[in-house]
Amino acid sequence: MSERHPRSRARFLVGVMDSGDNDSLVLELARLTAERQSGGRESHVIVRELITALAEMMHSAAGPAAQDSPNYGLELTDDDNGAISIDDTSPPVRASVRALLAQLNGHTDDALFQVDLALRDDAFQATLEVFTHVLLWTIGMLKWCDANGVRRPMWLGEPVPARRRD
Repeated sequence: MSERHPRSRARFLVGVMDSGDNDSLVLELARLTAERQSGGRESHVIVRELITALAEMMHSAAGPAAQDSPNYGLELTDDDNGAISIDDTSPPVRASVRALLAQLNGHTDDALFQVDLALRDDAFQATLEVFTHVLLWTIGMLKWCDANGVRRPMWLGEPVPARRRD
């Protein structure tokens, strides 16, 4: 991928993850890791764009009344839908969750700080954890918005028509 606009990069990553193109995803995450190891901030900007888009979609889903006095929280679950504590997650995932919560509650500076914490470790594992979670959250929210007729950021691509349920 040659274009370097953060939203284009984010849209590309959402697309490759959603399509199951693991080879392209791993190559792009390796490139972003190497860029971070050289002092670059592209990963931070892309994660920030995705977190902002997630918060916008969640605000739209919650409706206008919820936006008047934001006080959002999240329930974390494991693969079996069992509740887990945020303290039981890895530091990169914990900071990613906190970045989303900060953005949801209108604390942009705190969200930026948490994204920096999430990507502080410049190892591939941290890149993989942060991007995998944020991308899965984004894909899930995009699909929910599309299925429920809720507005979503157009820069993330065209809505997918909801499938008929026969």
